[in-house]
Amino acid sequence: MIMGLRALALASKFALTLFIARFIGLETLGVYGLIAGAAVMFPVVASLGLIRIISRNAVSQQLAEVTHMLRRYWAIQAAAYGIISIIALAVGVYFDQFALTSIIVAIIFLEHANGDLFVLLNHLLQPRLANLLMFFRTAGWISVYMALAFAFPALRDLHTLLEFWIGGSLLALVGFAVSARNWPWLHRPSGAGHKEWFLSHFKASRILYVNDIANTVAQYTDRYLVGLFMGLELTGVYVLFWSIGNALSNLVDTGLIQVSEPKLINAHRRQDGSYWRVYRLLHVETIAISVLFAIVTGVLVHVAIPYLNRPLAADWTLVLWPVLLGFVLRMAYEVQGTVFYSRHKDSFTLLSGLFVISLSIIANMVLIPPFALYGASSAIIVSYLAGIVARHVIISRYCR
Repeated sequence: MIMGLRALALASKFALTLFIARFIGLETLGVYGLIAGAAVMFPVVASLGLIRIISRNAVSQQLAEVTHMLRRYWAIQAAAYGIISIIALAVGVYFDQFALTSIIVAIIFLEHANGDLFVLLNHLLQPRLANLLMFFRTAGWISVYMALAFAFPALRDLHTLLEFWIGGSLLALVGFAVSARNWPWLHRPSGAGHKEWFLSHFKASRILYVNDIANTVAQYTDRYLVGLFMGLELTGVYVLFWSIGNALSNLVDTGLIQVSEPKLINAHRRQDGSYWRVYRLLHVETIAISVLFAIVTGVLVHVAIPYLNRPLAADWTLVLWPVLLGFVLRMAYEVQGTVFYSRHKDSFTLLSGLFVISLSIIANMVLIPPFALYGASSAIIVSYLAGIVARHVIISRYCR
């Protein structure tokens, strides 16, 4: 069921990327890609890494304690987004883009809330609910928008597309509210005050927090560098192919890797010898599924590209293959990261993450000017391949 939902989400994201490129334009796709990148990066910064600690602890906590932690976390997020909203809207007024800025802020906030709930529900061993809600905020609104926009060309603009995105995100939050209506939200156990709680949890999360920022920057910096060196239209072409690899990454990560994290955490706590067996099985399954998805997707995209009627995208079709290879390498790298996460070796996660982001930025800046989009896609391969080697050495020496 989970892989089916994620596959539908993958197909919808892929279809939306093609729809924007075909019916709205590559420049709009470039802008949409930059907004999508912001909707991933800003929540990572605003979360302060706290949701990772809350979710990891939730594996062994009572639900009443989990809801208490969530209330405290949400209070912090409300304050953070209040400040972010004031600054962003002031910038929007200054540049005479108040409406667009308001929409972007709403999308970022809703993506943050839904993303946090997705991680938490997986750790509470409710992956079906987590993926069903994710389906609402991905495949659901995309399918409705494309159907209506195909029938009514007036809907083919960036603002309308983003408003449908907001609608899907709100629907997912309503779905969570309904499913969690019987949770003990009013339970108030004794414990540290808000300040003490925040300082304690932020101290525990700061390593994962910096690593999350590094990982996100590593994944999304390339599109901004492509925009800087090559312009918005080629950014749209790159986002077209990059989005395919990223959609596959999300499919495998949320449908397989994140579902297995609680199993690894429990196996490590049991100390019954099952840990490395669970890890090896996850590694083999992830690589096999990733390679299969990459091959099938590559063939399908080559068939679909001519129908976009975008000669510029067709000229760069071969960029897809290094992007897909980068996707497979990224999944192998992420599986290795589950060892550090489940064994509370957060410093190793951070060190390897900083290594990859540094190499990624350097590779992009060196390779994009002479090789354009081939340089950006090659930088993915270089950075994650080096990251795999680095994590393998760390696991072999310090985690066995």
